[in-house]
Amino acid sequence: MKKYILLFMFCLLVGQMLGYKDIRHKELERSLHTALQGDVHNVNVASLTDFQWDKAYVFPPYTSVEVMRDELRVQSYKDWSGLGFRDDINLLVFLHGDQIVHYAEIDRAFGEFGQNDSLSFTPSHAILTVQRF
Repeated sequence: MKKYILLFMFCLLVGQMLGYKDIRHKELERSLHTALQGDVHNVNVASLTDFQWDKAYVFPPYTSVEVMRDELRVQSYKDWSGLGFRDDINLLVFLHGDQIVHYAEIDRAFGEFGQNDSLSFTPSHAILTVQRF
């Protein structure tokens, strides 16, 4: 019996791993952090992306999963970054159609994009203004 339970758990784990798709875009995070160094106060996010997207949102620290789901209008959103409990990042989430395609964590050491509310933009209007502390 113990053998069957272990086999079942192993199959669940393998199935979970095969269905996993990492949508965190670490290269974009590095590009954003590089672009935001120094005296730069504006960054064109569209020029840094290498994928298709229609709309993006910047969420400030402590934004709850419920607020993000309502704003993004997707029920499948999972709080990959734990933003609801963090104050060290802003979260940038990209949508293509009604699907989340990528997200990036932006270290707050580089500044703030939005104070209390989320901020949305499109590729044609993708200049983000950074507010320094």
